[in-house]
Amino acid sequence: MRKTLNIGLIGVGRLGAVYGRYFLGSINHARLIAVVDINEKVQQAFADENDIPKRYVDYGDLLADKEIDAVVIVTPTNTHKEIVLEAARQGKAVFCEKPLALSVQDCQAMKDAVDQSGIFFHLGFMRRFDAGYAAAKQKIDSGVIGKPIVLKSSSRDPFRPSLEYLDPKNSGGLFTDCGIHDIDLARWYMGEVGSGYSIGGNLAY
Repeated sequence: MRKTLNIGLIGVGRLGAVYGRYFLGSINHARLIAVVDINEKVQQAFADENDIPKRYVDYGDLLADKEIDAVVIVTPTNTHKEIVLEAARQGKAVFCEKPLALSVQDCQAMKDAVDQSGIFFHLGFMRRFDAGYAAAKQKIDSGVIGKPIVLKSSSRDPFRPSLEYLDPKNSGGLFTDCGIHDIDLARWYMGEVGSGYSIGGNLAY
């Protein structure tokens, strides 16, 4: 029987609250026992509503909690690096929302920390696990549609996110935060950069 993982959720904003509810009954062998958010009112409201026993304002306190096995990071992109580095130091398994960071240098530092610590780490590119996207990949690989030449990908959210969320200082803006899914799909479907394919894109919220 698999061990039940005690989960700590870092960030309970718009997306974090959605993730948190998944761990309240939709995912086997996972138990949400702690949340942290710098907005204490938001943190307390979510914790009270869902009977979360442990509440923190500082993510460092949550990561130092020995009862927590794994953390889910759903904070602004510009905070990911420091949280992941500390999670690696504390030996926590990590699921981190995309994008990984705002610079290649930060990404490399995070990778180095994960490699050195040996922790489990997963980045939130969920489209590779979606049945529809996986079926398209299978058709490409099997040659059903012939040799793909051009990939066009359109991404839209149903509602406009806050301007603060889209600030490049926080999230990397539209192309980094939203378009990164399309870039990942392009690499998955068409091959790595330099493989000779053309990639077109249409991104809009």
